[in-house]
Amino acid sequence: MAAETSCPFKEQQYGLGTHTTKKGTKVTIRLATEADVGTIRKLIVGLALYEKEPEETVEVTEDELRRDGFGAQPVFRCLLAEVEGVAIGFALFFYNYSTWQGRCIYLEDLYVDESARGTGTGTLLLKTVAAIAHVEGCKRMSWQALDWFVCGVLVVMGRERYAIDAPRHSCEHRNTPALDFYKALGANRLDSWVNLRLGEKELTQLLGIS
Repeated sequence: MAAETSCPFKEQQYGLGTHTTKKGTKVTIRLATEADVGTIRKLIVGLALYEKEPEETVEVTEDELRRDGFGAQPVFRCLLAEVEGVAIGFALFFYNYSTWQGRCIYLEDLYVDESARGTGTGTLLLKTVAAIAHVEGCKRMSWQALDWFVCGVLVVMGRERYAIDAPRHSCEHRNTPALDFYKALGANRLDSWVNLRLGEKELTQLLGIS
């Protein structure tokens, strides 16, 4: 049985329900259900491809997602963003625990399909997770973003930090869109793996709560 989730709603900001995007389209943010496991996995594959990884790197199966997200002891929750009933993004998150601060939320993945980028959908998903964290009394919300760059034929991912011979100025591309997106939301970069965190103060600032 999936964990119960409550969340306030603020049009075009956060919350479960239908919002109007920057481009005037309607996007619905909702909690995923067991019937969505195929859709979730498809979006995970989309994220892997965006991160320059082959589809085969996604080892999790629909049965595992069903068991772990919607079984007797669910270990994650997932938000879906939909336009006219078609999923165009997701945010997968779960509790983690700080021995100094207590219960926190960790955002494992946030992804919006290329066709819907620039509409504010990613912000809606992230802010809705933040609103859930705030309502549930979590002390912080954390996540990581890849800081990859392409040097010739080499792709250096955040999961594999190692030295390379190619000079940094020769790199053709870095994951700046995602990093700039998170920075604009007030997230704090912690180290070179790009750990990002919203504490209690930043959560309330993000949500516009005094």
